[in-house]
Amino acid sequence: MKRGTVDRRVAALGLGLLAAGPALVAKGADKKPSPIAHGVLADNSLAQAFEEIDRELPGVYLWTLDGKRKHIDELKGRTLVMPLWAEWCAPCLSELPDFARLQQKYGNDKFAIVPILTRTQKKFTPEFLAKIFGEMHCGVFEPLIENNLGDALFTRMARRGSSAYLPCNLLIAPSGHVVGREIGRLDNTDDADPAKTAKDMINRAASGAVQSRWGQQDGEDFAKAMADGFLA
Repeated sequence: MKRGTVDRRVAALGLGLLAAGPALVAKGADKKPSPIAHGVLADNSLAQAFEEIDRELPGVYLWTLDGKRKHIDELKGRTLVMPLWAEWCAPCLSELPDFARLQQKYGNDKFAIVPILTRTQKKFTPEFLAKIFGEMHCGVFEPLIENNLGDALFTRMARRGSSAYLPCNLLIAPSGHVVGREIGRLDNTDDADPAKTAKDMINRAASGAVQSRWGQQDGEDFAKAMADGFLA
């Protein structure tokens, strides 16, 4: 067998069938106004999907490939889009390759996209996550996992009312202040289909197919604005 085929099967096995997790679609009626849908992003559907959030990042540590722990505060200094994701969340997986293309194109000293695995239901290591990222064409990302396979980020940052939701994409200013979040994929396309398997996600990512709104023009415009210093 070809090496790529073996690795892809290993990655799919590691993710497994996308299990039913906490609710993935939030109710739009509870959404707060967007703090960033103005200026060049006034008509941007992704900017409009962000809502204000009155809470700050928990002071968690992250597992890294070098075997050390990185405090989340070490990520400060640039505008960040921080996707909080889990392997059981189909929309999360569909967004990652699109985020990777944006990071490759627009990541600079002012802006970065930094996904963090939280609330995982599997005993992932950064090394195995790096293999999965490689198969999904997401090798531009450092594999980061919430310390001790924890869920503090999920519990604190993805909660709306009595429930928490994924995907939860945070927008963070260079100071570390959380400006807003896009939560629950309010109106996406087929990437919200719970019947998809991890293998299908990986195959689609490997083909370079756009899988979410982040891979469309509004995603490009959003990332470019941040890279140009929208929050600076």
